[in-house]
Amino acid sequence: MSTDDDGDQLTPAERRVSGFLRGLAEDAPVPGASLAAGVVRKARWQRTVRTPLRAAGGLAAALVDGVRMALGVGRGGAR
Repeated sequence: MSTDDDGDQLTPAERRVSGFLRGLAEDAPVPGASLAAGVVRKARWQRTVRTPLRAAGGLAAALVDGVRMALGVGRGGAR
């Protein structure tokens, strides 16, 4: 980003954007240790339930496929 010495070389639109960006940089919150702890806690929770959820999804897909085969749906229907 340019310094204040280059302010004369900026167009009015560029000066406006530069002001907006400076305001955002000043107001930006600094992430603390609680953010990292929260991310790790959620990742561990998701890893714990991933296997049972995938198994339940596979079972549900197998049931749907079985019902579709029993009804003859999905293979061109009744001929």
